Amino acid sequence: MADPAREAGIAGVVSDLVEALRSGRELVDALDLLVQACTEYTQAVEAAVILRAEGDTYRAVASTAERTLDVEEAQIGVHGGPCIESIAHGTLFAVPDVRDVRDKWPDFVRSALSAGLGAALALPLEVDGETVGGVNVFLREPGQLTEHEVSLVTSMLRVVGSGLSQRRENDAQAALADQLAFALDSRVVIEQAKGYLSYERGTTVASAFSLLRSHARSHHLPLRDVAQDVVDRRLVL
Repeated sequence: MADPAREAGIAGVVSDLVEALRSGRELVDALDLLVQACTEYTQAVEAAVILRAEGDTYRAVASTAERTLDVEEAQIGVHGGPCIESIAHGTLFAVPDVRDVRDKWPDFVRSALSAGLGAALALPLEVDGETVGGVNVFLREPGQLTEHEVSLVTSMLRVVGSGLSQRRENDAQAALADQLAFALDSRVVIEQAKGYLSYERGTTVASAFSLLRSHARSHHLPLRDVAQDVVDRRLVL
């Protein structure tokens, strides 16, 4: 039997994703909503998004936790891991037990196990048939998402992809490459704000990010704008 509260929550996430993509160039906000929803409505405990940058380079732009970023960076550094594989081939890539790919991707496995993660699933983010990035979701123990959970994550990725496609069609100036570049630049500003807040408040970087996210959502502001105001000392949190 369906859980009405859960179904309502999922519907709310989809609505928020559409609104985030409609409101401007803040792709990073939509991706942040996406990774949070992955851990709230599936058995995944962590999630992150990698986008293609210039050429064959990649950058992590959204994550549920700092340790998840470390796992993504381990993939990016050696161009090896489930999310890189998913982006390269445009297909779902499952790792039910990360220890099984130790020989293939030792850096990824080392980082995942250090973060207390036992399994991973990567799915591509596509816009008009072009794979522009991917989402990685992680389980605490070896295992897999259910078919329903995979369908949910896939559906959310399609919402993001469709939103990006529509924005490209409606505004010739907002080319896909520009939108992705803006998201990558936004992540740099957010990282700067996280570091500053962490130092100023004597707290963890994860707590600093939670503070940024909470302020942005409660005031209906783009995450990048809040981060920029913190970096420029126009906002004290």
